[in-house]
Amino acid sequence: MTSIKKLSLILALAALVAFISPGALWAHDMWGTAENPTVGKPLTANIGYGHHYPKLENIPEEELPFFQVYAVGPDGKIDLTGGSPNYVFTSKDNLAKSTYLVIADVKPIYWSRTPGGDWSMKRKDETPGATECGYYIEGAKGIIPVGGDTTAALATKPQGLPIEIVPLSHPSTVKPGQKLVLQVLYQGKPLPGAEVKARYGGYAALAGDTAQAYADTTDQDGKVTFVPLAAGDWIVIARNKTAYEGPGTCDNTDYGTSLHFDIK
Repeated sequence: MTSIKKLSLILALAALVAFISPGALWAHDMWGTAENPTVGKPLTANIGYGHHYPKLENIPEEELPFFQVYAVGPDGKIDLTGGSPNYVFTSKDNLAKSTYLVIADVKPIYWSRTPGGDWSMKRKDETPGATECGYYIEGAKGIIPVGGDTTAALATKPQGLPIEIVPLSHPSTVKPGQKLVLQVLYQGKPLPGAEVKARYGGYAALAGDTAQAYADTTDQDGKVTFVPLAAGDWIVIARNKTAYEGPGTCDNTDYGTSLHFDIK
């Protein structure tokens, strides 16, 4: 191989790594799933929150009060009760054959980095010597088909989260290699230019915890065409970062959202 060809190969590999490898903002995930959802039994929902998708970990106790976790079914909102471990939430009523949503809507949290590299849940002006600050507004949504249901009405309906990903068809009707159009909404309106990344549960074992199997940017209508190349549980993440209003108080407002579903 000539030196020019070697250089071209190195540059191509570097570009590929840069494209699919997330930065710090993509290292922390949140997702909503359900444990063996069955008709005639209560919903057992799990909220994943950490750096090792799809592994479930305890939600840090100091952050747990910020989490509002609930489900949405054909008859509307369903209250869920937290359990042990603290990422488990259950319903009182039993499930019907239908599609449900598991939602985690997290209240905004300030995170400031201290000079020593630690993180404080305070504003920048409340953290002596803080080097950076983000005001994080996070949410997660999981699509849970029960009894083989593929009704699209609820799966494709926006839920009014500050930022959310809405599939335009039911993911359970999509097979590996087929297209699934996703739309990112910010404050209820299509968000152009948003980064969207995705991976499936088995991908971490192949490529590492932070590697992405898919990456794209939304078009002027806030849409991307997602093509899952493997079956399994998928997490799709979108973010929107803006300058924080009020210089000196914090640096950025960071909106993050995920959509979790299963490709058969």
